Amino acid sequence: MNIFTALKDESILLKIKKKTEVSFWEYHFLGLFSFFYNRDSDYLIITNKRIVCIIKEDLIKNVEYKELSSMQFNANNNNLYFKNKEGKKQMFNLNKFRPSYEDIQKIKKLLSQD
Repeated sequence: MNIFTALKDESILLKIKKKTEVSFWEYHFLGLFSFFYNRDSDYLIITNKRIVCIIKEDLIKNVEYKELSSMQFNANNNNLYFKNKEGKKQMFNLNKFRPSYEDIQKIKKLLSQD
């Protein structure tokens, strides 16, 4: 099942799409051609119900959270703190997603709207 079809009933609050990074081995075997061969994208999506992270077409995180107002982001270590559906605090590290300065600002802006 495609994750984007599962999210169609939820309102997307934040969607960040970036080109997947070329790994060392891909570059080593394919050379400069690997930059043209690589067409995958990474996604960080925050809806009104869940957090979804997709890296290299693999679903890394798909978790429901309780409320957006309880979500916090630490830009020093790229940790996103939230309460899950049961009300327990959880943490998600965004380092695998490689957030840029602009991405961090988008996340901060979303969380400061409450």
